[in-house]
Amino acid sequence: MNREQLTLDVIRRKNTNYLPSQIEFTNLRKKMEIGEYLGLKTEAEVDSYLGNHIKWTTHLDDVPTKELYNQEKMVEAEREGRVTIHRDKGTVVDGWGMEFELTATTYFNMAHPLKEVSEKPELLANFKAPPLPVEIRDVLFRSAEADLKKYSGDFLVYLSGYNGIWEKGYNLVGIEDFMCYLAAEPEIACRIMDVVCDYKVEMARECGKRGFKIGHFGDDLGTQISTLISEDMFVKYFKPRYAKVFAAFKEAGIPVQMHSCGRITPFIPHLIEIGLDVLEPVQTCMDIRFLKREYGNDLIFYGGVDTQELLAFKTPQEVYDETMRTIEILGKNGGYICGPSQEIMNNVPVENTIALAKAIRKSRGED
Repeated sequence: MNREQLTLDVIRRKNTNYLPSQIEFTNLRKKMEIGEYLGLKTEAEVDSYLGNHIKWTTHLDDVPTKELYNQEKMVEAEREGRVTIHRDKGTVVDGWGMEFELTATTYFNMAHPLKEVSEKPELLANFKAPPLPVEIRDVLFRSAEADLKKYSGDFLVYLSGYNGIWEKGYNLVGIEDFMCYLAAEPEIACRIMDVVCDYKVEMARECGKRGFKIGHFGDDLGTQISTLISEDMFVKYFKPRYAKVFAAFKEAGIPVQMHSCGRITPFIPHLIEIGLDVLEPVQTCMDIRFLKREYGNDLIFYGGVDTQELLAFKTPQEVYDETMRTIEILGKNGGYICGPSQEIMNNVPVENTIALAKAIRKSRGED
């Protein structure tokens, strides 16, 4: 059985013995440090050594927010009119009107096209998502479908759903202003979120139609201490909109995985209620024993091995031991995709990443 099917069987709880895993990196250069250290020449060889089970891809509208480094996709997005590249400034503007530095190492936009929305109501009245006429959809998904065809079987291919309703909302306005609108002028925030939600629903439907076998959505809703918004506000403003996106995936018969950094424990029952299957990533700020005990029958957990302190600053033996402990807790009776709690950052020693991979392989009976 291939890695794609093994991972899907774990997600659908058809297999409670297998341990899928995924070790992501903040950039390709960092990933290939593993290859240099071990004498592996290609990314495929590194993926094989790490035991990775997942490949990520994007449609053209999301290239600036997920694949800034991918020049081929960026040029294709420009050619198809989905982005505007300002080579003299070294920036790119996406279909939402958000501008990004082409050489940036992060995916945060420089300017907020709806920043003055309260002073200029016409901005809100005229606000629209990037158009999705039927004739452009094949173009939008062409490279993503090529990745799906190329990697399916060897990997479970995800269409990136990062930069969701909350994140897109505050990227358009600015996070301080967006939070103020939620509290004091919710009609402004809701208008923005409705436009983004409708777009996300259409993309979720396309994901299912085009043969992707899992649906992905992402919104960072928490800090290491707490949630960024109250539970009441989440239930009132976000839960109904998330439910629409999740339903579009479910209508296609595919499970739903959601990314959210931070301590979002109060939101988990609500996410389960509207159909969440996989929580990504489990981070150190959440009690993994509590999560497994309370929600292990409802959710597949993804992540769990601390990137911030453990992988960055501890010894390889400590990384190995803590990874084994995490697998023992979250992997009990299945329902776990093992990996770091966030991408492997630039300050993580190669030896610690290798210790993580060795622990995973040991748990799978491969060493």
